Amino acid sequence: MGKSAFFSGTFDPITFGHLDIIKNSMSIFDHLIIGIGEHHNKSSLIKIDNRLLLIKESLNEFDINLDNIDIIIFNGLLVDVLKKHNCNIIVRGVRDSSDLNYELKMSHMNNMLSKDVKTVFMPTGNKYSYISSTIVKQIYNLGGDVSNFVPKNVINFLNET
Repeated sequence: MGKSAFFSGTFDPITFGHLDIIKNSMSIFDHLIIGIGEHHNKSSLIKIDNRLLLIKESLNEFDINLDNIDIIIFNGLLVDVLKKHNCNIIVRGVRDSSDLNYELKMSHMNNMLSKDVKTVFMPTGNKYSYISSTIVKQIYNLGGDVSNFVPKNVINFLNET
């Protein structure tokens, strides 16, 4: 197998920005592991098992081939999860300079924890640079329309719950 990379996030919910990063990552790497992080101190809009299903459906909806993608749920240190999956490359999406500042700190910290870990920063397409799961959750919780930010299957799921 060729080079693998790990793309982590809460994906609560998955957005068009996430899908853009996934699609671009698959044009560079042979295999991608999408890791849904469990954050016990964050309040979730969507239960983690449902997020996993929504990611799979979203990838299908956007014609992203699932053959070379694994989707997992994890908790704990990212560097430990990478070791478990024989992967040393982290893909991080960046929308703007504030994302980059934060992600650089995380990259340095991960590299201090495991010298083999490398981070690839992937800019999100301009049309998605303002989208974040946090903002989408806020808009949704306040009764706003999030259809410009998330795939149809996510909208359908939110409407059914």
